[in-house]
Amino acid sequence: MIQNMRARRVWVARMARSLVDCVVFAIAENSDEGNTMKMFVRGTLFLTFVSTAAQAQFNAGTQTSETNLPFTVTQVATFNLPWRIAFLPDGRMLITEKVGPLWLVTQQGAKTPVANVPAVLSGGQGGMLGVYLSPNYATDRNVYLTYSEPGEPGGSSLALARAQLSIADSTASLEGLQVIWRDGERGRGGQLGAAVAFSSDKQFLFLTVGDRQRMTPAQDPDQPLGKILRLTLDGKPAPGNPQAGKIGAASVPVIDPPRNTELAKTAPVVRTYTFPGPNLTPSETWTSGHRTPYGLVFAPDGRLWELEHGPKGSDELNLIEPGKNYGWPLVSYATNYDGVPIPSPETRPDLTKPVIYWTPVIAPGNLTFYSGAMFPAWQGSALIGSLASKTLIRITFDGKGGATPAERWDVGHRIRDVAVGPDGALWMIEDKNPGGLFRVTPK
Repeated sequence: MIQNMRARRVWVARMARSLVDCVVFAIAENSDEGNTMKMFVRGTLFLTFVSTAAQAQFNAGTQTSETNLPFTVTQVATFNLPWRIAFLPDGRMLITEKVGPLWLVTQQGAKTPVANVPAVLSGGQGGMLGVYLSPNYATDRNVYLTYSEPGEPGGSSLALARAQLSIADSTASLEGLQVIWRDGERGRGGQLGAAVAFSSDKQFLFLTVGDRQRMTPAQDPDQPLGKILRLTLDGKPAPGNPQAGKIGAASVPVIDPPRNTELAKTAPVVRTYTFPGPNLTPSETWTSGHRTPYGLVFAPDGRLWELEHGPKGSDELNLIEPGKNYGWPLVSYATNYDGVPIPSPETRPDLTKPVIYWTPVIAPGNLTFYSGAMFPAWQGSALIGSLASKTLIRITFDGKGGATPAERWDVGHRIRDVAVGPDGALWMIEDKNPGGLFRVTPK
C-alpha cells in the first residue's frame, strides 16, 4: 500500500512536469522574455501543482496487514469490556471497564477495585469510558473520568468528572468526585466520544463529544454534540477559544438517532432541552463537525490530532485547528450504513478534510504517540489500535501537518486502547468479555 502511495507521488510529479511544460509553451512561446519567462512560469506552476498534490487526502483502508510481528504480545490479565488505560507514575495502571468498574492494576496483572466510582448507564457504546491523570497529578492527585451518565428524562449524557485518587496498602478509592461538565440533553444514541487531552502548559483540557448518532447536532453551534471543546481544568470555557464569551440559544431540539444523514435533516423533535443557565456551548467549542471522536492526543511538536469513526467507510485522522469545521454529517468519503449517499468532501472546499481516511474501515479504538526506549524506531510515531481490522497501526508524521501510514500489524484482537508504559513497553486492551490486557515488547 505504502509503495503504491510513493509510486503515485512519483507519477504525480512526472505528470506535473508534463502539464506544466504544455502550459509554459502556451504562455511563453510568444513572450519577448523568452527562456527567462519560461523558467519562471515552469517553476511557479510546478511548485503549485506538486504542493496541491502533496496535500491531497489518501485512503489507507486497503493497506495490507502484516502477520510477521516484530514484537511479542503477552497477556497479563482479563477484563469485562475494558475501555481505557492510564499509567500512574509508579507504573501501575488505572483501567476502566465499560460496564462500570475502575481498576487499579499492577504490571503483573493484580487488580484492586477502585471505590466510589459514579453510576453509569452501560449499554451499546455507553458506560464507563475514559480515565485520565491530571497534568498536575504529582501535586493534586486528580484523575478525570468520562462516562455516560443516566438521568431524567431517560437515556444518558456524556459527563466529565474529577476526583482525587486515594491509594492505601490494599485499597483504592475516588474522593470528592464532582461532575465538572455534562451534556444535559441526555436521550438515545451511542458515539459519546469521551476522549480527553491536556495542553502542554497544563492549564486546559480538550474534550471530544460525539454526535450521539443524531448527526445534525454536529453542525448546530448551540449543541455540544459533534464538537471538540476546550475547557479549563475546572470544566469552564477556556479563554481564547474561537467564540470566547458567546452565549448560545436557551433551548435546543432533541432528536432520536435517524437511519441516515438525509432523514436526519427532517427528523422529528422528541422534546426540547432548556439549559439550566446560560448556554456556554459556543464559548466552549474549539472545532465542530465530528462523528465519533475516540482518539485525541498532542504530538511531540505540539499539534493536536484526532481519530474518529466514519459510517460505512471513512474512518478519519484529523489535524485539529481552532475554529475549523470537519464536515460531519454534511460530507464524508463514505455512504450511510443503508447505502444512502453522502456528498464527498471534494464538493465542500470550505470544510476541513481528513489527513488520512480508511475505507474499508478499521474502527479505531484510540490514538497515542510513542515515546520510549524499547522501540527506538517508533519515536515520534503514532500508534492506533483498531477494532474491526484487529490490527495495530503505526503512523509517521512530516512535522508540517502531514501523516503517512507505515506498518499495519495483524494482532488478532479487537484493540480498544493502546498506551505506553514508563519503561517503553506498549500495552493494549481488548474489546471483549473477557478481554485481554497485553504487554507488547520487542522480539
